[in-house]
Amino acid sequence: IIIIIIIIIHIFSSFGQPLITSDMNETRPQRIHSMPSTYTNASALLADILQDYDIRLRPGFGGDALLLTMDIIIASFDSISEVDMDYTVTMYLHQYWKDERLSWTDDVPIDDMTLNGEFSQRIWVPDTFLANDKHSYLHDVTEKNKMLRLSRDGRIAYGMRFTSTLACSMDLRNFPLDAQNCTVEIESYGYTTSEVLMKWNHPLAVHGVDQAEVPQFRILGYQTEDSIVSTATGSYQRLSLVFQLKRSVGYFIFQTYLPCVLIVMLSWVSFWINHEATSARVALGITTVLTMTTISTGVRQSLPRISYVKSIDIYLVMCFVFVFAALLEYAAVNYSYWGRRSRRGDNECSGWNLNGEPAAVSALSRINDEEDKESGMNWNRKGKTIVEMQMTAESGMKRGRNHSNSNESSSSGIDRDANCVPRVVFRKRASSPIPELCPDGGEAVILGDDNPEYPRFVSGGTKARPSLSLRARRRMTLAKQRTISIKTSIHKAGKKAVSSLPSFRVRDVNSIDRYSRVIFPLCFIIFNLFYWGYYTMFAG
Repeated sequence: IIIIIIIIIHIFSSFGQPLITSDMNETRPQRIHSMPSTYTNASALLADILQDYDIRLRPGFGGDALLLTMDIIIASFDSISEVDMDYTVTMYLHQYWKDERLSWTDDVPIDDMTLNGEFSQRIWVPDTFLANDKHSYLHDVTEKNKMLRLSRDGRIAYGMRFTSTLACSMDLRNFPLDAQNCTVEIESYGYTTSEVLMKWNHPLAVHGVDQAEVPQFRILGYQTEDSIVSTATGSYQRLSLVFQLKRSVGYFIFQTYLPCVLIVMLSWVSFWINHEATSARVALGITTVLTMTTISTGVRQSLPRISYVKSIDIYLVMCFVFVFAALLEYAAVNYSYWGRRSRRGDNECSGWNLNGEPAAVSALSRINDEEDKESGMNWNRKGKTIVEMQMTAESGMKRGRNHSNSNESSSSGIDRDANCVPRVVFRKRASSPIPELCPDGGEAVILGDDNPEYPRFVSGGTKARPSLSLRARRRMTLAKQRTISIKTSIHKAGKKAVSSLPSFRVRDVNSIDRYSRVIFPLCFIIFNLFYWGYYTMFAG
């Protein structure tokens, strides 16, 4: 079987070789005759039009300005950065002009030729650039994305594909409910308006905008503009493509606004917690305040450092105010509750101190001790100041206590339920030249003995020091009286000013929480209505 197969293969191979050789010999002269003629004409054409071509001179040099038209195809919007104030876009830029030096006659059976981008280095091309460009690069996969097409009448189409990061000056006062205008600015670098005129290739100057999608933005539309830019080297034509962008707020609602609303609502939970649960309410208030601070810090880090106030700053600040106000509300409740209980005894009998002494006597002794310490002496006085104290209790407010309670009150020396008005009377010696402290007859103070031989001793010392002279002691006593009189007048004036202020007394501290449960949510709802209504209808 193997031998038969080999014989069959040999027979077929011997018959096939003359047929293929014969066929090739018949068709080869026809291919050589038809195909090289076309290549020969195109190569000769390019060699002919480039023979006397000067790449340094623009078309129509010395005559009228060259008309350069353009159109753009938007491939994609890659990113928009508020921090760097720029955006990245990938696009196709096509430029059209006419160079009669590159035209040929009708004798050549070629209407147009499409060449690769390397041919652009052998002819004159416009020196266009992007005026607001920060960084650009030409795509080169698999080859450099450049194209050049020549037509019979000398018209040239020059295209390229590149990605560019362009500057975009943004106004962030309404951020994130803002709208921005970002531009593509095309300009000739060296040729003034007297040499090159640039125009948009209307009506199809811009393509692909409807299919492009921008992260966090919606493209509302676009418009093309042309203007003249004057610099120190001359006036240049500038073509501008303006994109009208509207920011999508959905991302910021879930990232910023909704967490802020939940944190503010969480701070209202403290209004339903008992006011005596101090640790729970304080911990909740501090936690919400710190959380709002963290959110505000994260938002500021994603934005540039600008001086004006943004709309998101207003919302964050107001949320922080609501959270902080909830913490202050508990401080008011706590102060009203515990402060009223601590002041109950003082309000009933304010003329006595904690040691059971009259306030005037205690203040006087305190002043004497302080002045003695300042003078470096702590005198151990012998003898006693003649002080007669007369306490009058006026029972203007009787509360119907029983007999046993009244006995307990009398035994303690202080009637806590009566309107206690202590009146301290200080009697002086007849021979003392020191006047009374209060000449109206209400109070009098004897600050020491007038006897010049009254001995004084230094506290902690072993030797007795002689007493001061009578004149020196009088001067010291008069100085003390003046100090006491000034302090008394200041105290009375302050007390009068405080009493003139309107006083708000809360009988039930729980009512503060009850009112806060309604006032805080209502104010927050009103703020949100004003905020979203203004920035969506007017500012946007």
